[in-house]
Amino acid sequence: METLEQMLTDKEVAGVLKLHRSSVWRLARIGKIPKPVKVGFNAARWKQSELKAFLEAAA
Repeated sequence: METLEQMLTDKEVAGVLKLHRSSVWRLARIGKIPKPVKVGFNAARWKQSELKAFLEAAA
């Protein structure tokens, strides 16, 4: 059975990285963190597994 992927908002990612929301978007735009996935017309979310893998690789 497949489990659902946990998706994080920019606010949640900012909390994890201890950054401001605008910094999260800037880092994603320049490729320093994984890019978000569009989940609607005006909504984007980060996959928790991708963010976790990124943080583990960066440590």
